[in-house]
Amino acid sequence: MDFRERIAPNSKRVWSYTIDNLVVSGLFIAIFYEQIISLQSTMDMSIFIKSHIVVLLTLELIYQTLFIYKSGKTLGKSILKIKTVDQDSGNLLTFKKALVRAFVRLISENFFYLGFLPAFYTDKKQTLHDMAAKDIVINE
Repeated sequence: MDFRERIAPNSKRVWSYTIDNLVVSGLFIAIFYEQIISLQSTMDMSIFIKSHIVVLLTLELIYQTLFIYKSGKTLGKSILKIKTVDQDSGNLLTFKKALVRAFVRLISENFFYLGFLPAFYTDKKQTLHDMAAKDIVINE
């Protein structure tokens, strides 16, 4: 079977995304646990996150880049049995492509998730970050 015929459904991608955000949030909380438990209100938490947004975005960039580069799968993708591969060869992404993908993903997330919308309208269910890195997400 051709790998292009195994395109992962959007439902799996949404759940994978949710799991991965929980993982990155958990890492962020673990790093700043002492400061976070001392916060008094949700307003304090909002200010705290804004003042540490570079750390949060860097964690996400590293997490997405390294896992996609090394195995084609983040924890969320592993649980849902999907993976990211080069759209032409079906191989894992190069480090450069994984980094581009992660970077464009961050931009999409921070602009109202607009870069995720193409996945609902394209044959290969590609997001903007998939198109930028020339990858597809397939069922294993």
